Amino acid sequence: MVPVTFVGTFLAVSLLGAGWSWVSARRLEKRDASANPLRQRIHSNWLLAAALFAVVTWLFDADQELLTLVGLPSEWPWSILGWAGVGLGAALVGTVSYLGAFPVAKRVRDSDMGALTAAGKMFRYQAVLVAMILSMVIVYRVDIRYGLSSGALTAVLFATAAYLLSTPLVGLSQTTTEPDADTQRRLDRLQSRVGLSVTRTRLLDGNGYRSDHLVRGPVGRKTLFVTDSLLERYDDDIVAAILAVEAERTGQFTYEAQLLAPTAFGGLVLSGLAPGNNFLMFAAIGVLVLLVGAALNKRLKLRADDAAAEQVGHETLADALEATVEEVDRSRVGSAKSFEPSYESRIERLKQVTGES
Repeated sequence: MVPVTFVGTFLAVSLLGAGWSWVSARRLEKRDASANPLRQRIHSNWLLAAALFAVVTWLFDADQELLTLVGLPSEWPWSILGWAGVGLGAALVGTVSYLGAFPVAKRVRDSDMGALTAAGKMFRYQAVLVAMILSMVIVYRVDIRYGLSSGALTAVLFATAAYLLSTPLVGLSQTTTEPDADTQRRLDRLQSRVGLSVTRTRLLDGNGYRSDHLVRGPVGRKTLFVTDSLLERYDDDIVAAILAVEAERTGQFTYEAQLLAPTAFGGLVLSGLAPGNNFLMFAAIGVLVLLVGAALNKRLKLRADDAAAEQVGHETLADALEATVEEVDRSRVGSAKSFEPSYESRIERLKQVTGES
């Protein structure tokens, strides 16, 4: 017999998520909202739907029902398989929720992507996310079960893995390709122009509207990811200005600094969950560390803007940010919105300097 709790929750939350995603997307469309607010709303909707499914199934022991169905024990370490089943279900729920808003998103973005292609890309992204969360849960369970630490080890190991494997994780969650010879020569020339040093470059599928760009990987093995749309739609001055910011951020180790505060926060919160520790005290300290880290990281990134503007010109950089403000995906997991100065504030700062001069 199919587990009633698992299937019932899957159907109910999927329909709820898809319906609400469509309604909220239509409301934004009627207000003539741009692509980024719509993208962020869709992101929050599928994330909430996936989280709701996971919480409900775990509360009602649906993971144990799945194991019982196939004749497996529900004790450790077999429970990992039950968690994996719930995680897979959460990824499917998130994908269905996303598809509810897809017709609206397709109109707003003027995209010709098919629903099946969009579903495949979204499920792939969410499956990688689920695998990361599941890995952290397993490591934490081992950490606590065998008394290795109070949870701090889990946070450190997870952050280290996220840093060292950040390049392949992008490749797993998104479609990447090697640039052709002409594109590679153009990128090499622009990177030399702004002082960006990376070991390799990969193109992301921009679907005709995304202008994403990021540098990932450990020091000495950095990879530049840039969407094909950005290179196709903008001239060398705009692309060089964007790469100049990435060069300065890489030189100031903003990505490395960005990982420190969440790692400390996660370590403190997980330690607070350990028996005998005061969770509220550990969590409060963790939140304080996270807030201070976010503020300092924003300042580092603004300094990177200033240094890049000295290279390419304040007006050129402001124009580059203004041109791509609606095309950069600020909703993806890992974009660390709280660690990023808003595009609007960055543009305003640059324009103020231009006006003063």
